[in-house]
Amino acid sequence: MSDQGRTQELLLLGQIHGLVQALKDGQDLSNTRIADLEKKVDTRFDGIDSRLRNVEQKAAVMGAVSGGAMAIGTALIIEGIKHWLGRGGPTP
Repeated sequence: MSDQGRTQELLLLGQIHGLVQALKDGQDLSNTRIADLEKKVDTRFDGIDSRLRNVEQKAAVMGAVSGGAMAIGTALIIEGIKHWLGRGGPTP
């Protein structure tokens, strides 16, 4: 092979190497951007998760309180009906 042919091959190999390096650099930059975005999203989700957990805890307490109130109300209504029926119904 001639020196000129060898020089052409080396130039082409250098161009290919430059293109591959540029692709690698671009991919590294994309990976860095994706990692940064993932950190931001994770931080945001953690904040939303903690707020949601707080809301769920309050809802559980409110559910228990309202359930207790309904149980007491139902018991009072039943006892009122029993008392009313024990007297013989409505008074004319």
